[in-house]
Order: sequence, then C-alpha cells, then structure tokens
Amino acid sequence: MISFCVLAGDELAGRYLNHLLSLAKLTPTLVDRAKLIFLVEPQKISPEELARIPEEAPPRARIIAVSHKRKTLSFGHLKISYFKRPFTPERLYSFLEEELNCRFPLSPEEYRHPFIGEDEKIIKIREAIPVLARLPEPILLFGPKGVGKELLARHIHAYRQGRFVKFATSALPEEMIDPLLFGFGPGVIKKVKKAKEGAFAKVEDGVLYLENIENLPLSTQQRLLLFLENGYFYPLGSKEPVYSKAKLILSLSTPPEQLLKEGRLLPELFFKLAEFTLHLPPLRERLIDLPLLAQHFLESYAWVYRREIVSISLKLFERFLLYPWPKNVAELEEVVKDIVIWGEEKVLKEKFTRAPSIKLKFRNLEEMLTRLLEERELREQIESSHKDRGVNRTGSR
Repeated sequence: MISFCVLAGDELAGRYLNHLLSLAKLTPTLVDRAKLIFLVEPQKISPEELARIPEEAPPRARIIAVSHKRKTLSFGHLKISYFKRPFTPERLYSFLEEELNCRFPLSPEEYRHPFIGEDEKIIKIREAIPVLARLPEPILLFGPKGVGKELLARHIHAYRQGRFVKFATSALPEEMIDPLLFGFGPGVIKKVKKAKEGAFAKVEDGVLYLENIENLPLSTQQRLLLFLENGYFYPLGSKEPVYSKAKLILSLSTPPEQLLKEGRLLPELFFKLAEFTLHLPPLRERLIDLPLLAQHFLESYAWVYRREIVSISLKLFERFLLYPWPKNVAELEEVVKDIVIWGEEKVLKEKFTRAPSIKLKFRNLEEMLTRLLEERELREQIESSHKDRGVNRTGSR
C-alpha cells in the first residue's frame, strides 16, 4: 500500500491531485508516514512548512514537486522528482508508475478519463461500476443531459471484454432506426441489395450503449423487450432469430415517470430495466464536486492547447455556485475550455454578464467547500424530516 501526503501552494490543484491519487487506490496520510510527498507549486508554500519536511518525513520518503515551473529544491537525503503542470490523469499515472515501478489497479477508462467526484451519490456509483460490469443484466442510466451518462457507460464497459458500440437516435430518421440497430436482409431497403448487420451484431459480446431510448419508437422498444426476455432478435426481413450475448446499457434524459405518463416509454420495458438503474444527479445537486471538475477540465485543456496553467479566481467560483448549470457538467467543461482559450475576464463578461442577486464572499476554497458540505447536510436533514412525517413531495393529489 502506497501512502502519500499533498502539501499545496495552489489549494485547488492540491485538492485535485489528492483526488486523483485516491482514485488510484493510494492512501492519504500525514508527512511523517508518507512514502510520497507531493509539493504542489512549492514556490507558494511557506519556507517554514518546507523546512519541516526533512525533519518530519520518513528516511525513504520521496519528494515530487508538481509545478508549472521548475524550482531548485533541496531536502538533504530525500530524493526529489519534478512533474510539470498542466497534466492529464494519464500523464500523472504514467509518471508515477514509472517512478514507483508498479501498475495501478485502474481500468483503461479510469486511467484516461476518471469519474471525478466526492459527492456521496457519485462515490456510490463509482463503487458499483465493477459489480455492474460483471452482471449480464441490462443497466439503465437516467439523468438530465450533460451529467456524464456516456462516460459512466464507458467506465462500465472498461471492466468487461469486447467492443463498445454507441447507438444514438438523435440524428436518425425514424424509419432507419430498426435497420441500423437490428440489421436487415437483402432487398428490405430499396437500392440496397445485400444484407447488412446492425449495431447488435457488430457489438458481438461487448457493450451496446443505447442513448436516450425515449426517442425510440414504441415498436423498436418492443423489439428490445423481446431481446431482453429471450436473448435473440430478428433482423428486418428475416425469419431466423439471431442470438446475442451483448450487454445493454440504456440511458434516459427524461424522468421515467414522465415518459410513462406521456406514453413514450413502454411500461414492460421500463419494469424489465428497473432492477439495475443508476441516477446521475444534475450538477446543481452536487456542487461539492464543482471545484474538482473545474480543475480537472482546467488542467486537461491547458495541456491540450499548450497553455500556461491558470487558476480560477474565487470571484468566478462564486458565480459558478450561483449559476443553475442547465446543461450540467458538459456546460461547465465548455466554460472552463473557454477560460483556457480566451481568459477569465472574457468568460465573466460574456457568460456571466448579470451579477447574481445574492453575493457570496469566501476567503479561500476550504471555506467555500465547507459551506457546500453544510448546505448539503441541511438539505438531507430536511428531506429526512419530510420522510419521517410521511410527506411525499413528488406525489400528486
């Protein structure tokens, strides 16, 4: 077990690094017990704190300075390595595996695109991924657009063998959905003489991700139900069933109860999928993760565009906290990308033109995160109180 300690001159960058290391199953601890001691932007760490490291660190501890510019450091007998910012998770993990001569217990998707988040709901989902991947049963993901359903589907696939095929209906004419999904025989489609395989056949025993199944015609949903019940499907124009071991992951961007009420979701299909469902909360319900996600996108896009790493000001974070984020994590990613390309002032001017009616003043990131935790705990207490009194806020009279 590899223990580590992060000392940060850049508070948010240090928190992000700590999160990535924890996701790789490294163990956070104090300086005097750490095998690895990370100094994030050491030029911003107080000289007094740096001076204590040689006295407190174990004899075989290793120092890793993480910074956008190299600073000469000396800690006596302790070995020092340098890791340059900005960085991607893949670069960080590769660097550490080479330094430590080991391999982290991460799937390929976790290695490249980690499922970021400290919110309790996100932690539970992340812990369930390996278990869900081993099950043959289909999985239903639901949550509004932009919350990361495809990323979650890819994480589940990463714990399995086989191909990953995404099937999205948004740009398809309705009459083409069944042929492309299930395949078709010769002559079924005009001017197409040969039979063609659909997404089901192409995925073989891998994962077929069906995005936004509320957009599927009810006849297609009925075909899916047939497959889930019997393990086979019929290509269009064929009387011979085709058996498949494909694992289905399906997603909804509209609440299931609304779709059932509107008649857009086949009840039998929904109840078949209801056993293994995961709800991804909107960003406004997991604001505790907003700083981590923002830093993740900041580091990644600074690396992609070869830009000097910047820090997001507390002023902008205050705007972030009061913004409703209707497009969720996908919108935050676009905003941070614009910050990297165009700068914070331009984004503030164009994206957050109107000052919020409520003003928040935080002295530092820790104060902001503490406030978020307190607000979440208060919200959970209120919800628990409502349940204890038999109040059903989602029911109708």
